[in-house]
Amino acid sequence: MRTLLIVHGFVQGVGYRNLVRKIAVKNGVRGMVKNADNGTVEIIAEADSENLEAFEKAINVDMKNGPSVLSIEKHCDGDTLFPAITKVYEGFIIEH
Repeated sequence: MRTLLIVHGFVQGVGYRNLVRKIAVKNGVRGMVKNADNGTVEIIAEADSENLEAFEKAINVDMKNGPSVLSIEKHCDGDTLFPAITKVYEGFIIEH
């Protein structure tokens, strides 16, 4: 299963991408994370539904204030939304 997540909030310039990568590896999630030009963070995550659910819950961390409710847009069917994405991720990377 592939999911696209767009995270809004205090997520750029604070180590959030590194945190997301650590959480992804811990939860067996493949994919990538990157800063977007509009101040959000974009994540493509691939795993089974149980691992994705744990991953999504764990990344909801405000880097300034600790556990929080960030605004996370979830696009569940990433394969349909982004058919041009053909890359198969072997691990989880930070794109620059």
